[in-house]
Amino acid sequence: MSFDLAAWFEHSRPSRAEAVQKYRLMCEGVSGVAVGSPAVARFRAALVAEFPEAPAPDALWSAGLDRSEECVLMPMGWSRAAEVAPRIVDLAGEYGLVCFDPQDGVVHVPPGLRRPDPLLLQSCVGLRVQDPDAETVERAVRRLSADNWFVILEASEGRYVQVGTGSRAGVAAGGFGVEHRDGSPDRHYRCVLPDLDQVVAVFADFTRGAQAWSVEAKWENLSM
Repeated sequence: MSFDLAAWFEHSRPSRAEAVQKYRLMCEGVSGVAVGSPAVARFRAALVAEFPEAPAPDALWSAGLDRSEECVLMPMGWSRAAEVAPRIVDLAGEYGLVCFDPQDGVVHVPPGLRRPDPLLLQSCVGLRVQDPDAETVERAVRRLSADNWFVILEASEGRYVQVGTGSRAGVAAGGFGVEHRDGSPDRHYRCVLPDLDQVVAVFADFTRGAQAWSVEAKWENLSM
């Protein structure tokens, strides 16, 4: 079983549903799915220069790279994914390409398609996501589990919201410890929420820059 990524060019930011559909068609060998771009060939050249298609047992790639003028499909061994996949996402961004992670259904957009002052999403497992959309943030929160026990959503200037679940987060089973820092150590707060939908709402508020939380919670100032 491989860990897969795909890269292609987009004029505008695709939705997750659009990326899923395009990826499926690309895997089936359908042409005309994405806009052909010289950036795709340049990306592939840089990719194999950094990560050669070496023979086993040293191979990163679990199968040959599937490439065309439209896209590069990249199957790699799971044992190397945590090490290599973040660099591939960054490399695709350097060439102005979307990089799609079909394992988590995440669209990594290049800098040119990101919004001003983008957020940064990081979970206990999986790749970090620059400028996640609201759906990606919600999906990350709803995947919280005993193994995937925290999610952090960061903005600039020391602002973030994070959630942890289970004993490692200092909460009883079924609870969610939520922290919010608003730019300085004296504006660092924590609450415990009993319902995942409440956590999703807090993250949604932060994502859209809301000035007040849409759920009632008892926030403790951690600086006191």
